[in-house]
Amino acid sequence: MRLESQVSVVDREKCIGCKTCAQICPVEAIRLEKANGKAKALIDGKYCQACGICVSRCPEKAIGMRLRSAPLEIGIDAMKISDKEMHTICEAAHMYPDQIVCYCRRVQVKEIVAAILAGAKTPEEVARMTGARTGCGVLCINGVIRLLRASGLELKQAAGYQWYGNTISIWTLPDDIMKKFDEEFYLIRDRKAIDEVFPGGKK
Repeated sequence: MRLESQVSVVDREKCIGCKTCAQICPVEAIRLEKANGKAKALIDGKYCQACGICVSRCPEKAIGMRLRSAPLEIGIDAMKISDKEMHTICEAAHMYPDQIVCYCRRVQVKEIVAAILAGAKTPEEVARMTGARTGCGVLCINGVIRLLRASGLELKQAAGYQWYGNTISIWTLPDDIMKKFDEEFYLIRDRKAIDEVFPGGKK
């Protein structure tokens, strides 16, 4: 668990309603709302985790930070998840429970699995519950997507620019590609070796 003491705020005089902030927010805390006939950004404080991505990307410099009246508590208790449930998803994703997915917020695999089992169905919902992706907003998306898919969820594309897809891995390479490039890159042998030491084995 961590406490966030800041929240993003919009200067509605400067905001031009370009949607950039809403399209990049990793927790979908921003929406556009009409004010005097013009669309303006509005930030939902109960979701905002002060990642600052909207602040840095706003072309009009219309977003800043202020202190919250009370800190926002972010995180989920992974200790409530049974070992069986935890390992089923971890093995399908070829990941370890204690492995860190989000280095900015130090969010581990087990916390993301706990969020999924608590009802998170999208990367944005995982981010709201765990804080993953609310640092740089970029590097941990692949781990989050792998875990969501390993739990059996079918993901649709994000509404904005929060994420684009998943990076291919040794486990998701098509067999014909594996065979075609094995002589040069040892793909088949590498996957066999990894399957012997990494959880999950072959699908």
